[in-house]
Amino acid sequence: MDEIKGENCIKRTKKAEEEYKNYSKMRLTNVIKKKFDSTIIGSLKYIEDSFGEIWGYGLEPSQLTEDQKYYRGVWEELRKNLLDHGHSNKRAVNNELSQYTISWNRYVMNFKMKETGNG
Repeated sequence: MDEIKGENCIKRTKKAEEEYKNYSKMRLTNVIKKKFDSTIIGSLKYIEDSFGEIWGYGLEPSQLTEDQKYYRGVWEELRKNLLDHGHSNKRAVNNELSQYTISWNRYVMNFKMKETGNG
């Protein structure tokens, strides 16, 4: 009877460990996704803030000059390509992660014990 209890305990422990590894992988995947998204969108925003007046950033299409209309088309194509490239790389990272076993170390704090002179 004790052997059966021991086996069940081991099975539960292995199941919990497997669930934790799955959780860890999912967590890392989500963190990387957010970092990719922030990098891509943030970069586009910096470009728009720095060079947006070239294509009339923030203006209605009816307010654009001919040059701004042309450059808006160029910008929209560039923006689409950058987003597609970033999303493609994000998917590639997710595919790569799926081939790994991952275990999150959480936030670990190690305490060092000091020797005292009291004995």
